[in-house]
Amino acid sequence: MSECHVFAPADLLPAAWRALAADGPVRTFNPALLATGDSWLLAYRVVLADGRRRLAFCRLDSLLRPVEGSVYPFSDHVRFPASSPYPEVARTWLADPRLYTWNQRCFVYWNSGWHEPRNYQFLQEFDPVTWAPAGPPRELVLDGARQPLEKNWTLFTEGNDLRVVYSAVPHRILALSLDGEGDLRCREIARTDWSLSAYPACHGGLRGGAPPVWHDGRFWSFCHSVHDGPNGYCYVANAYCFGPGPDFRPTAEPVRGLDLGLPFRRSRTFPRLNPAVDEVIYPCGAVRVGSDWWISHGINDEGCAVSRVSAAEVEATLRPRSA
Repeated sequence: MSECHVFAPADLLPAAWRALAADGPVRTFNPALLATGDSWLLAYRVVLADGRRRLAFCRLDSLLRPVEGSVYPFSDHVRFPASSPYPEVARTWLADPRLYTWNQRCFVYWNSGWHEPRNYQFLQEFDPVTWAPAGPPRELVLDGARQPLEKNWTLFTEGNDLRVVYSAVPHRILALSLDGEGDLRCREIARTDWSLSAYPACHGGLRGGAPPVWHDGRFWSFCHSVHDGPNGYCYVANAYCFGPGPDFRPTAEPVRGLDLGLPFRRSRTFPRLNPAVDEVIYPCGAVRVGSDWWISHGINDEGCAVSRVSAAEVEATLRPRSA
């Protein structure tokens, strides 16, 4: 049976932002998760009454309790070069973080939301001890034609190589190098055109989620799908698997959604942040611990949670897919 730990927003609010809490709702949601020895690092969105999209970090102990004094207003410390060409919205709207480690270096990803004429995605290195940003953010740039809205690319490693899941359906994989300075150019190296044969078409395919995790000879990806509900869009957690390179072909597909054990679903504390969306379960991080998955996720654009789900429960939502 899945277990779900939901965090109190006040426990995740940096002291520097507490004055704003008196002016309206405190929303903390869409948390990324990274294992750090016997503790955890959580990175998450914060939206306060002024509407600005912020990112904060927090350390959790082994029991998922926020460590006193560890909440850090990360986005306050991000610095774009004065000469950078980015509009104001790209500098001040930081959404949907993902956490990564590579060769003992730490990184956080975010995107600038949905705005015209296009949005932006950034990767920021940060100090693993102080969490202070190391240098300026670097934009993730696709070689070739891009869409006006690009978001929720998920990075993973294969050996010493960095890879990116550009999309789940079709399954498109990009190569990424951190060499040099400036933009991080990504080029497509693999594509599998496939469809979900056992999952309702009304859910419209698989969308972004947590960074893939290598386990038991394949990558495990926790993501989401969306369907229409009577009161707006509903986001459902899902999982799928794919194999190693060079093809990175999907090897297991969902037959149903993944239950993350929430004690509530449609209950809200505040008015909808997005009026078109009714219910949101949004995976943003995953770690395998023993025979369980620990999955961090957002709830209804206002809450942070970490669920402990057995491997058997995850596998029960999947079926093998032939090559």
